[in-house]
Amino acid sequence: MKRIIYLLGFMTTSFLTTNLNAQTASKTIVIDAGHGGSDVGSKNNAIVESQFTLEIAKKIQQLAKEKNIEVILTRDEDKIVDFENRLSKINSIKPDLVISLHVNNSQNRTTNGSEVFIYKNNTDEKTAQIGSDLAELISFNSIENRGLKKQNFRILRDSQVPAFLLELGFASNDKDIEVLKAADYQKQLAEKIVNYLENYKTI
Repeated sequence: MKRIIYLLGFMTTSFLTTNLNAQTASKTIVIDAGHGGSDVGSKNNAIVESQFTLEIAKKIQQLAKEKNIEVILTRDEDKIVDFENRLSKINSIKPDLVISLHVNNSQNRTTNGSEVFIYKNNTDEKTAQIGSDLAELISFNSIENRGLKKQNFRILRDSQVPAFLLELGFASNDKDIEVLKAADYQKQLAEKIVNYLENYKTI
């Protein structure tokens, strides 16, 4: 009888601990897949930015479910969503943070690498640290880290929560495209982002 009571007590404690941990770990993240529909963004023969960013966003959302992280997409299909609608969604949800996914382009085909942008007037050290972490995180498989930069992009300026714009590589650079188009890279990228989202401390 004592053994049964002990087991019931252990199971109850485990159940409560699991639920408390789940509540503590829960975060809400908005993933903004850049461009969409006829606004294709950067492209070459291997990658169309609007489609590529959407696929990565969906991979992140799917993996996040396993980590008790709620990921909301600003678009879940290849269609145009204007900035007003994107920002309205973001600011009504008020997530812990926003990640906007993009692919870069340059007239100089030798320019390569990934970079992360935060709002130009940001003075919050925690936001800057997360931006630096993300810049390091997305530079792998020979993608060069171009670092953390500041800009006045609207998604950064008008989001009422910390927002980060990730340029994952250059569509104009053959070396970057060879990496970006690989299924293994895309899987690793989504996993790295989700693992970071699980473990970082909210601002």
